[in-house]
Amino acid sequence: MSRAELIATMQSKFEAAGLGYETLKVFGAIRCNVHVTCTSRDTANKWAELLGSVFKGSNVKIVPTVWEAKKNLGGNLNPTMHKGFLIAVAA
Repeated sequence: MSRAELIATMQSKFEAAGLGYETLKVFGAIRCNVHVTCTSRDTANKWAELLGSVFKGSNVKIVPTVWEAKKNLGGNLNPTMHKGFLIAVAA
């Protein structure tokens, strides 16, 4: 199985995990990186548990973050932002 197939398989399995997310990215050429953004702290903790069980021994980080909303209700000088958490692991 090639690296791209492995990453695509992991992406689909994480999407089917049943946990909510705003964005989910699985990528990497040398090592596997997973970045998940969500708005709830409880959901962020559940993602951290899942990633910690998949990538044993890796350090899973939960970091507060903001990102631009898909639909901007402000102007270009005051874009609509969402607050949430970035869950990241590199294994």
